Amino acid sequence: MIGAGLIIFSDLKDRSRKLRMLPTQAELDSVLPGSRIKDRKDQPIPHYPGMVMKDGKPVPAAALLTAELPPVFKGFTDQINLLFSIDRDGKILQIRVISQRETPHYFRMIRASGFFEKMIGKNLRELPEIKAVSGASISSQAILDDLQTSARMAMKEIFHQPVAEAGAVSAAQIYFQPKIIGLAAILLMGLMARYYRKGWLRGLVFGASIVGIGAWLKTPFSLPHLFQILSGQIPFRSNPYLVTLGAFVILTTIIFGPLWCAHLCPYAGLQELLSRLGKNFRWHPSPNAARLGRQLRWLVLFASVVLCFGLKIRSGSEIEPFFHLFSGKWTMPGMTLVVLTLSASFFLPRFWCRYFCPTGACLLLLSSHRKLFRRIEEGIRVSGIDTGGSGEESSRDKT
Repeated sequence: MIGAGLIIFSDLKDRSRKLRMLPTQAELDSVLPGSRIKDRKDQPIPHYPGMVMKDGKPVPAAALLTAELPPVFKGFTDQINLLFSIDRDGKILQIRVISQRETPHYFRMIRASGFFEKMIGKNLRELPEIKAVSGASISSQAILDDLQTSARMAMKEIFHQPVAEAGAVSAAQIYFQPKIIGLAAILLMGLMARYYRKGWLRGLVFGASIVGIGAWLKTPFSLPHLFQILSGQIPFRSNPYLVTLGAFVILTTIIFGPLWCAHLCPYAGLQELLSRLGKNFRWHPSPNAARLGRQLRWLVLFASVVLCFGLKIRSGSEIEPFFHLFSGKWTMPGMTLVVLTLSASFFLPRFWCRYFCPTGACLLLLSSHRKLFRRIEEGIRVSGIDTGGSGEESSRDKT
């Protein structure tokens, strides 16, 4: 709980700041040199006029704040106020974040991906080609939508040059791409591992999941993704990997039980590896202690729901170690949680899965009708996250 507490504390500290609306002169200079705060114009829309040199000739340009222009685009937590400059030809010259109150982890992911740099120098017609950041799709897509809408408004109202809408990208173009095909292949391997219980196949699937779903796609199915789906914020176009993975996890859980936990979760694979390395040092708590410990995951899930949906503290959905390990941007609170849980797995098999994982608890609820179907009961048993006694190994560990 130490790592989870640090994550929430970090978020609360950042949330205490108010969203700043106006730039300083230094910030304005960084996006449109020569433009001045006192020259601000409120008509036809709020902007700071200026000039840029192009082919040795001065070209009209303007700097605008996205938070001052309708409509309001919110990220995962709140609106993100960008100061950007655009010239008469529709070219994005510079972008600067003036203020934001996003969950720190998501915003660090966006910055680390070079997302803002990809938009600089692009023509307005080219912006739709930029993809949202995997793992922070809601926030990054909100930034992109806000910038496009504000830039189109600037072209129409300031430079009197309306821009034609970009053609829509078809679903086939979004979902039939190499990464989606690779993800589908890994998921099908996980389904095969359920029926062909070979040790080499199980290890191969976990290895592919750690490398492919975790390190490559950075889209392990975790509580933030589950809450995102439950909130109705399904990123069909901005994050097709999450949509594909989420649909697979939910559907297979209903049919087979927690197949994701049993064969595909990257963090479960890492824990199993450490457990095998520490098989001579395993702790064996009493059955009562183990049974009581497994109830903690329900407490973690309840706390996460209250924090995220009740108190609107989005970091309440981030108290899972694999969310931080595979994000591509490590933080001290997040990595503290990772180190503690992986270290414990050296002595207690699947420590996080069995005692604390709120995503596993959600999937158990989703497959709670397992008593009606022996197949689902078997799926939960082999997942290793709902074993009946302390220190017991699942049947796959014994074989």
